Amino acid sequence: MALDAVTYGLISFGTTLLGGLFGRSDKKKEKKEQEKFLREKYEKYDLPLWEMSGDRLVADRDELIRGIELKQANELKLAEFKDKNNLRNYQQQLQIRQYEIGQQNRLYEKSERLHGQSIRQAQEQAAIQMKETKQQFAFQNEDRIVESIIKKGELDATSQTGRSAVKAAQTALYDGGRQQAILTESLISANRNTRSQLKDFYRKADAQRMLRPEAPPEPLKPLETPIADYEMPRELQEFDFGPKPIKGVSTVQVPSFGSVLANAAGSGFSSFAAQTAGTSSFPQTTSTGTQVESLSFGGMNFIDTV
Repeated sequence: MALDAVTYGLISFGTTLLGGLFGRSDKKKEKKEQEKFLREKYEKYDLPLWEMSGDRLVADRDELIRGIELKQANELKLAEFKDKNNLRNYQQQLQIRQYEIGQQNRLYEKSERLHGQSIRQAQEQAAIQMKETKQQFAFQNEDRIVESIIKKGELDATSQTGRSAVKAAQTALYDGGRQQAILTESLISANRNTRSQLKDFYRKADAQRMLRPEAPPEPLKPLETPIADYEMPRELQEFDFGPKPIKGVSTVQVPSFGSVLANAAGSGFSSFAAQTAGTSSFPQTTSTGTQVESLSFGGMNFIDTV
């Protein structure tokens, strides 16, 4: 029995509705799976990664500050050590300076003492030498006096008179005066030589005399070791952490139930319209003489015999 247009329309509506419902179910399942993946990706990866990145940024800043503070502490320790060591060296230099001043003063006192001793010894030796010279000249003078007395006695013994006696007396007197003048000149020359030698000794002794020592300049007092200034990193702002991740949205489109019904109704109406007068297909005759009609609705083939 041949199917009428209404039946064809209902069949097309049913098959389209059934296919639409299966397709909608598949899309809903696909969307749920994609939403589950996006949710797990957000909760287990995107959000923890953003939080850990922020924690790492804070930790890096804290570590940078700790390194700067450690460097400051080490530099302060080194500066304190340098200051203490410089102060010790300064105090030692002061002690060395005082010792050198004392040593120079002791050497100067010794030089002055030796200089005074040498001057006194030179003066004593010069006095002894002059005394010995005077004594020598005195002895020579006494010898000359004795010799003149003896000679005068010899003249008296010879009983010379007249001009001979006067001439002999004058000769003896002249010889005595000459000898006296020679002794006097020799004494003066000896005294002059002694004074000259003493002056020369004074000059040489004074040249070897040590200069009075003067205190050298004090060593410079060490300055404090300067400490470098360090700048701490700025405070973290919200823009340093970047935007907070958001959960992704599924891109799978799930057709609504109304659109499935509309598609099914449209398919049924199209089939109904195709089976109305003037639009139906021609019947086909089989080898047995039976006429059949072949219809297709929603991808399904229907065969009806006439």
